[in-house]
Amino acid sequence: MSFKTKCCFLLLLCPIVFVGCSDGEVPSTPSANTQSSIVADDYSLAIEATEVATNQIELLVSTNIPGTIELMASINLANQAPNDTYIGKSKRVQVSGGRAKVRFDVSDLPSGQYDAEANFYPRWGFKDSESKATGISSELAASQTITIGGSGESAQSASDRNNNQKWVMENVVIGTPWNANEWKVRFGSWTEFPVTSRNPKVIKNYYFPSLDMTIIVNDLKREVVTWRMGKDGL
Repeated sequence: MSFKTKCCFLLLLCPIVFVGCSDGEVPSTPSANTQSSIVADDYSLAIEATEVATNQIELLVSTNIPGTIELMASINLANQAPNDTYIGKSKRVQVSGGRAKVRFDVSDLPSGQYDAEANFYPRWGFKDSESKATGISSELAASQTITIGGSGESAQSASDRNNNQKWVMENVVIGTPWNANEWKVRFGSWTEFPVTSRNPKVIKNYYFPSLDMTIIVNDLKREVVTWRMGKDGL
């Protein structure tokens, strides 16, 4: 074969070899950005609540989000109004490999219907590059309705007490006028117990069971001195 013929033959081969190299550099799967735009909406959470012992609730959280994430697991009293004092419990839980368990002691919660919930928040929930590469931008949630025996107190009673405590905290300060009849109408009867650190002829301790609070009153001036949680006076 002549030199000229050999050169032509090599020139014809070069484009073929070049094209073959380009095809070999293309990944077998889409890039992270391409993949996230396709499947970000396909990720989800699931939750399963089980009473593993008396007043011990275990939540099993599962997800198809890869890598490691952190989410909020909670047990919340159902149908709470936005202005109600919160009744429930919550914990941050780290999920790796798609599953995690968390346990709650609910013995101090009032009896009633609750929502066991798992909530993932993209703004703080990604814990590694693998989970972040999913491109999830919306919050994810899962819930299950459960019934809790708890303390035996009704949820309505606990909610009323919490809201009344909130009212006292926000409206009663040192010097607030004391009108015994108005307090009795609003919060029911009280129990007076002895004052030990002040003049008992002037200062009175009034414990309201409906509030689980003690209102300490200057009976001479007819004004509130202070308030305390529980049966705790001066």
